Amino acid sequence: MTDDRSLERAARSWLETGPTQAPDRAVEAALLRIETTPQERDLRVPWRLPRMTTPTRVAAAAVIGVLLIGGAFFYLGKPGQPAVGGPGPSPSSSAPASPIASPKPSSSGALLDYTNLQGWIVFERAGKAPDGSTPAGVDYPHSLWLAHADGSDLHELAPGVPASGKISFDISPDGSRVIFSAYDPPVQVWEVGIEGGAQKLLSTDCNGVPAECMEAAPAYSPDGKRVAFVRATETSSVLAIRDLASGDVTMLDTTRSSSSDVWLDEPSWSPDGQQIVYHKVIHDAAQDRVVDSNIFIVNADGSGLHELALPDGTPWGDADWSPDGSRIVFGSYPIRVLANAKSEVYSVRPDGTDLQQLTRLGVGSGAPSWTSDGAHIFFWGLQTFFLMDPDGGNAKAINRADLVFDNDGYGFYGALQPTP
Repeated sequence: MTDDRSLERAARSWLETGPTQAPDRAVEAALLRIETTPQERDLRVPWRLPRMTTPTRVAAAAVIGVLLIGGAFFYLGKPGQPAVGGPGPSPSSSAPASPIASPKPSSSGALLDYTNLQGWIVFERAGKAPDGSTPAGVDYPHSLWLAHADGSDLHELAPGVPASGKISFDISPDGSRVIFSAYDPPVQVWEVGIEGGAQKLLSTDCNGVPAECMEAAPAYSPDGKRVAFVRATETSSVLAIRDLASGDVTMLDTTRSSSSDVWLDEPSWSPDGQQIVYHKVIHDAAQDRVVDSNIFIVNADGSGLHELALPDGTPWGDADWSPDGSRIVFGSYPIRVLANAKSEVYSVRPDGTDLQQLTRLGVGSGAPSWTSDGAHIFFWGLQTFFLMDPDGGNAKAINRADLVFDNDGYGFYGALQPTP
């Protein structure tokens, strides 16, 4: 067990010595502190980020940020070192034992300029507002923010509604709307225009009370006419589909979990609208922490449920289906429930073959999603958002100068707005 200042001391020691080697002591201290901090079930079923004391949260966020910056210095700062996405350190002992294709070297990453991307970057924020506007004494609200790739027009999406905060969002296929769930009870699903406007409550038949009915983690179907989401109580969770025109809800009962220590999260549709991929999170009550996560695929009618064939021994999650249907991108140690330096980005064919590790940074990369044209993968990398090719090549920060928000907050889940 460590005290709340162990992270700070390890990071300071590493910085004073100079980043001439991988920050093992700081990583070890950060991981130990995070992994030994008891998690509190925010919604009793869909667990969220670990609940730490405010000083511990600030220390953890700050040190993880230091590690990410230091990792960038160590990994990118030496002459002759391959670009991000190139061959990196050997996998840790917890990495899957089966053969996995390595990331591709970046052939022209230094020449890429992502700051002229069209559309909005939408991202979650846990902590102080990235524009520095959070009043003193306000403790870590969850919110959604938008910014352009060049860093301009940073602003909060639909501030104040719902009052309990926002989490687990998705952008409609035409890029015009954003759907999300409330962070704290009443846990319901809402929708709003990406340019703002009035918020619309979609969970009209679910009161959001943990003991009765909650709805979370919504995802638009490829045609934008349906939404997959998780309906839950304190003791069960199940995938469901809502028809946006009629409001009718269909439960996929084959996916139902009847345990308060097993819940479903982060559904994503196949591009033909026939299947849904999601992950199942396992919590150990005795240890009071998340211990595993596995990815499953189910047909949209509830048939054909099966686990995606991935190597044992590593938690998997945050899956997103490619626009052409050929691959699924996902992360190890899903950031929302198991975030640590072991989190990396992978992809695989829907039948579980051709597993590829796309990042190998050792400082925490994850929460991946495809761009709407399938040409890139958007993900959280070194303290900011990155794009890379589908094979892991040409990975590069979108705009490190303007899209790093270091003011007592953290946020990992983002997406790029589909544009014509």
